[in-house]
Amino acid sequence: MRKGIVLASSKGIGFHIYQNLKIIKNYSIEKLSSKNIDTSDLNSVKKFVKSQKSNIDLLVLNTGGPPQKNFYDLTEKDFFKYHNQLYYSFVYMLQNLKFNKGAYIFLISSSILKEPPPTMVLSNAYRTAFLSTFKSFAKISNKKKLNCISIAPGAIKTNRLKKLVKNLKLFEKTLPHGKLGNPSEIGKFIKYIVENNIKYLNGSHINFDGGQSNFLF
Repeated sequence: MRKGIVLASSKGIGFHIYQNLKIIKNYSIEKLSSKNIDTSDLNSVKKFVKSQKSNIDLLVLNTGGPPQKNFYDLTEKDFFKYHNQLYYSFVYMLQNLKFNKGAYIFLISSSILKEPPPTMVLSNAYRTAFLSTFKSFAKISNKKKLNCISIAPGAIKTNRLKKLVKNLKLFEKTLPHGKLGNPSEIGKFIKYIVENNIKYLNGSHINFDGGQSNFLF
């Protein structure tokens, strides 16, 4: 039986990823919430890593994002918290968890990285930093033929988006499909990659925003 772990999977995108992965044959998928591992708390992360006694075949790196905040209102505490939550905790896991050959590692990132909004400085900065690290790791880890794939959700229907957008109905009208994305589609997409043993996406960053963005590359 292969071992899989989905971080921050009690709700939102993480939950739908877990729901889709748990039905794959020969995989045992562990559903984790912030109660099991708090990525903003390095001690919690180290405890989690230490508890993993067997090698991993599938890992989904996922965590909650920071709130919208004016740049000049950001505090030192904010920066240190989200440095751990969005960057160093994931780095620590990549350095210290043990993976089987050919394992999948999925990063749930954000589509805002290519068009960073000024009120999301913490998310822009630390998600971009880890994406760069993750891209390098995809090459560094080539001895084990790990498959590192980053997915960048756009306007997906989650509680977090409801907090970030004041008028969802008005916002939906601005989207190409006229509606928010279904988080289950991301789960189905990841399930398809794993079930069909697709390997040549290693190092890829996949935008999942329904055509909302304007960039080409």
